[in-house]
Amino acid sequence: MKNIIKPALLPINKFAFEEIRTRNMIYVDKTQLIYNMISMPDYYFLSRPRRFGKSLLVSILKHYYLGHRQYFKGLWIDQHSDCQWKEWPVLIIDFNSISSGNKEELKQGFHDVLENNMDRYNIKLSQKGLKEKFKEALTKLNKATNSKVVILVDEYDKPIIDHLAGEDQTKIAKANRSVMKEFFGVLKDNEAGPLVELLFITGVSKFSQVSIFSDLNTMTDISMDEEYSTLLGYTQEELDFYFANWLEQWHVEKNINISTIKNRLKERYDGFRFSKKDVKVYNPISILFSLQQKNYNKNYWFKTATPTFLIDLLVEKNINIPDIENARLVDTDFDSFDPDNINSIALMFQTGYLTIKDVIKQEISPDLYVFDYPNVEVKESFLKLLMVRFSKIETYNSEPFYIFSDLANKRFELIIDNMQTLFKLIPKLDMHDGKFFHQFFYMMIKTTCPISRALDKTDKMLMYVESDEKKFILNFSCQYSTQELLSQIKNSNFFKSYPDIYKIGIHFDLPQRKILDWTFELPNPEPVPIPKEMENSIKKIKIFLSSSVELMMERQEIALFIQRENNKLIQKGFYYELIIWEDLLHSFTKDKIQNYFNEKMLECDVVIVLFGSKLGKFTNEEFQFAWKHLKKGNNPKYMFVFFKEVTISSQDRTAFKNYSKILDIIDLIEKNEQLYESFKDSYQLIGFLKKQFDLIKEVN
Repeated sequence: MKNIIKPALLPINKFAFEEIRTRNMIYVDKTQLIYNMISMPDYYFLSRPRRFGKSLLVSILKHYYLGHRQYFKGLWIDQHSDCQWKEWPVLIIDFNSISSGNKEELKQGFHDVLENNMDRYNIKLSQKGLKEKFKEALTKLNKATNSKVVILVDEYDKPIIDHLAGEDQTKIAKANRSVMKEFFGVLKDNEAGPLVELLFITGVSKFSQVSIFSDLNTMTDISMDEEYSTLLGYTQEELDFYFANWLEQWHVEKNINISTIKNRLKERYDGFRFSKKDVKVYNPISILFSLQQKNYNKNYWFKTATPTFLIDLLVEKNINIPDIENARLVDTDFDSFDPDNINSIALMFQTGYLTIKDVIKQEISPDLYVFDYPNVEVKESFLKLLMVRFSKIETYNSEPFYIFSDLANKRFELIIDNMQTLFKLIPKLDMHDGKFFHQFFYMMIKTTCPISRALDKTDKMLMYVESDEKKFILNFSCQYSTQELLSQIKNSNFFKSYPDIYKIGIHFDLPQRKILDWTFELPNPEPVPIPKEMENSIKKIKIFLSSSVELMMERQEIALFIQRENNKLIQKGFYYELIIWEDLLHSFTKDKIQNYFNEKMLECDVVIVLFGSKLGKFTNEEFQFAWKHLKKGNNPKYMFVFFKEVTISSQDRTAFKNYSKILDIIDLIEKNEQLYESFKDSYQLIGFLKKQFDLIKEVN
């Protein structure tokens, strides 16, 4: 095994800066950005999602203002700044440790926090009122240290955001807000305000009427400031630099290419953008767990920050789920809002379940922000949980997660079966109309398909899905027939731009609450044209394809595979010319078929023969003819024989008799030691063919 440097410890669930530094854990150095902020003392507010590093940032600020330079050795701020490392009095208010089930608990929590902070400075407080006690604390702390006070507030909005869903909970949120208004109102006092050197507040959202936003005109919100867009989270460059040894260890132990690991990490955990500047960051907690467990398929952040309140809020407001995708807001929509009037999209952005996808600059109107799910982890987990709550499913299994793999492998019948199973889990409620089932289908597809989006939501749910090089359009409706749904796909602008697409129409019957009919159409592959300047120099390999009539889908899949290969190979001077025998039969009279068949067969380098459940006359003749010439060393040079795995009942005498002829062919091949393969579906068939064609390319 390759020797690698043992990676430093990962700071998983570590929020204390002193522990990370004393134990030599990995710290992604953000101190230059921190210095830029604190070099201009102010009242600052930073909004970021939960588990994104806000508490660690507060801990860093605490140790900086306490003058603990030893924890900053080797970091940017220690080597490049003109810091005096003065010790300031620091007052820390951490709402993660304050109970807020009602306003009395919150008030008591404030009292306890103030007294605990003052105990560190041996200061006793005598005032009984909350507002008066806070002012007394600032005054005595300033007098005892002869210095202005630094106030650090972590997760200030927890007493509000924990109580947003439901009328009773909203009452608690409002009551808590009034307590916070009283407490923070001290900072606008003409006597207390000047005693503060720096106020730094973190939270998820800005709520109105909490004084810090409505009354403090000097509060600077850096949440969407371009300069601080990467203050929390890991950039791609930081991931590559600080975690290189962990990536190398993953590569060696699991035998996975580092570029593959990084691509998967980016797909699942990257994508958070917090400003107009097009810079994205990774979710730190997911990256740390993923590196530790060497697994990029789990949803770590979502498990540690499950948005129960947000799910409840969206269900309560009956928001149209597909409208979340590509939702748009203007600058003013991010201003502070009231618990009674919450902008769901703004809240989803601030809590991390949506991110900025694009910013549309406008000359007169405010800039327009376009939103989407940041990554696979968020989209998959959020919509799965929302789907269950939205539909009131009591028992849930993993059926939808098979939909994507079945779609990629073109196992369309299994997809429909899985969908039927999920629809059966939904309890019968009067509110479940066509719109409900259209939304449920949307969530089902978005949950399982990483690259997917809604194209049309009018009386249907027209969805685009991408898998590797394959593209699909699924049209689901409670109103239109399957043929109408296919026609809508063909008439869509998207299909006109991408004609090589799989089309699936699904009709859902509302009274019976099940899929009543469905159909599909395969792409019609067009041969890749050879540029005129390459006609004489390109290396052609001619391929003859013959199959049973029943294997039309497999023939089309092979044609699509050849088309995709030619798109890549033609620039390398290589080209596959495919002749599908069944497509030519209708052009000839019976007495000319055999002669043409012999001529075309002998021109080809490769012959592919597919057998299904019964032996067709021409398929058998083509097989025998090709085999005869192959053994003589003539064209074809290669012959690939495939048998589709089928289940034949011994009770069906006709089918059993037909299949016995296939078994005879297999026996004949085995006796003559000719190789063949059995395949379950077109996905497996193409996999076999790709391996064989890669070998042919090496020889040629």
